[in-house]
Amino acid sequence: MTIVSDITTYSNNRFKLVKGFIGAIRLIHFLPVIIGTIIGVCVAILTLKGDDTFSTLFQNISNGTIPIAPLIFFTLAIFFQQAFLGIQNDYIDREIDSLYNKSKAINDGWVTATFAFWFGVACFILSIGFSIGVGFWSITSFWGVLFIQAGNLVGIFYNVYAKHKPISVIPYMFGFPLIPTYVWITFGGFDLKLLWVMPIVVLVSFPAHIANELPDFEHDVKHGRINFAVFLGKKLATIFYWISILLIEGLLLTVFLLYDLNIWASMITIGLSLLIGLGAFILLWKKNWETDILVFNIVSTCIGVEVIGFFIMFWV
Repeated sequence: MTIVSDITTYSNNRFKLVKGFIGAIRLIHFLPVIIGTIIGVCVAILTLKGDDTFSTLFQNISNGTIPIAPLIFFTLAIFFQQAFLGIQNDYIDREIDSLYNKSKAINDGWVTATFAFWFGVACFILSIGFSIGVGFWSITSFWGVLFIQAGNLVGIFYNVYAKHKPISVIPYMFGFPLIPTYVWITFGGFDLKLLWVMPIVVLVSFPAHIANELPDFEHDVKHGRINFAVFLGKKLATIFYWISILLIEGLLLTVFLLYDLNIWASMITIGLSLLIGLGAFILLWKKNWETDILVFNIVSTCIGVEVIGFFIMFWV
C-alpha cells in the first residue's frame, strides 16, 4: 500500500507541476508575447547586421565581435516585460472574465489568483533586471531601463483604464512603435528609410487590437463596456481591421518598389502573410463573420509575418 500511495503522490505532484507550467504559459498570453519578442529580436539582429551578410553576422557573434550577451538580455527584457503586462491583464480582469465565461488560466483553475499576482511581480522584476543588464552594452547606457518602464506605463494604462473605453486602441498605437525604438536606443543602427516601420506597426495595432476585442463583443455590449470595437460596431470593426491588414500589405509592396530589396524575401513575406490572412478570412467567413480566439490567433500570426518580414526584406 505504501508503494501505491507513493506512486499516487508522485503522479499527483507531477500533474500539478505540468498543470502549473501550462497555466503559466496560458497566463502570459504566449502567442502575442512571442510575436512581440520575435519582432524585437529580428529588429535587433538585423540592426547589428548592418551591411554584413548573415553568415558574417553569425560569424561575428560566434567570435565575439558582436557579443551575444546583450542580445540574450535584450530578448529576455522584452519577453518578461510583455509577459508581466499579459499577466496583469488577466489578474485585473479575473472577475469580469468569470462573468463572460472566458476560458482563461485563472478562471479555468489552472492557476490561482495568488500565483498570478506573484508570477506577474516576478516577471516585472526579471524585466527590470535584464534591462539593466542590457544597459552595460547600450549606446544610451541605462536609460533603456526607464524606457522599458515607459512601455510598462502604456500597458498598465490599457489594463487599468483604457481597455473598456473607446480609446482602447490608443495604447496599442503607442505601444507597438516602442519595440523598434527600444532597439535603436539600445544598439543604434537607425536609418531614415526605417521610418516606414512606424506606419506599419501603427496599422498593426488595429487588427491586433480589434480582433482581440471582437470575441467578447456581445458580453461587452451586455455589460455596458464601450471599447473601441463596440464603439465602431461589429460590422464596421471587422471591416476596419481587415482594411488595416490590406494597407500593411500595400506598404510592404510600396517599400519593395521604392528600394532595391531582395525579391525572394519580399515575395515570401508578402505571399506568406497574404496566405495566412486568406486562411483567417476564409475561417471568418465560415464562422458567419464572427471573430473568435482562433481567428484572432491566425490574424496575430499574419501581422507578425508582415512586421518581421518588413525587416527581413531590408536586410537579406
